[in-house]
Amino acid sequence: MLTVDESVVIDRPRADVFEFFADPENVVVYNSNVVEYAVTSGGPQEVGRKARVVVRVIGVQLEGTDELTEFVDGERFRTVSEKSRIPYSVETSFAEEGAGTKVTWHQEVESLKGVFKFADALVLKMYSRDVRSNLEKAKALLEA
Repeated sequence: MLTVDESVVIDRPRADVFEFFADPENVVVYNSNVVEYAVTSGGPQEVGRKARVVVRVIGVQLEGTDELTEFVDGERFRTVSEKSRIPYSVETSFAEEGAGTKVTWHQEVESLKGVFKFADALVLKMYSRDVRSNLEKAKALLEA
């Protein structure tokens, strides 16, 4: 299992930051890897909600679906791939830090072999940079 852990502190109240990240319509706004994210069943924050996902990672486009498996209002939510060439889970958590909010992205993925020609470690390093950049983009949007 491969893991990506990145975090950022956003100078906004936790409720505002959580609301932004928990809205499925905002996924394509801050996440440069996501080409398309569309809820196909369930409510936006309803556990069991399913979404169609199209991502581009290191020039490779992947399609699949994910499911919202956990939602604790104001604290964290978790999505898990349902149909994807690379099984994954992402937990995004939120904690007060000073006057701001610390957002932590924790993603676990299966081996990437068979999808990418590069070694897992290299792809993971490049993807971690993307996650960091996406969090920084969300920070800039929310602090503007």
